[in-house]
Amino acid sequence: MQTDRAVTAEDIELLQVTTPQDYRAWHMALIGGLLPNDLRDRMPSPEEELKTLLDRMQPDDQLWLARSRVYEPGLLIGNLGVAVVRNGVPIWYRIAWNH
Repeated sequence: MQTDRAVTAEDIELLQVTTPQDYRAWHMALIGGLLPNDLRDRMPSPEEELKTLLDRMQPDDQLWLARSRVYEPGLLIGNLGVAVVRNGVPIWYRIAWNH
């Protein structure tokens, strides 16, 4: 189960605006080679996967790809994920990949 957490701009850095479908493509680029095809085929749709985040969104909110402010993948520090952004400010975040 994924866990959404409340965040501020001090916690994460926004990378780019995304959609559920683009998030899935980005996420599969990160981990896709690690998953067997049969497991990938059984994954829920991007909208189902992000349901709790999407349910938190108001009409003008956006989804963004984001990463933790402390980010040193070579040292296995930090994470990448997706955020709900309201008026340019991240408010909810879900980790997709820990380093």
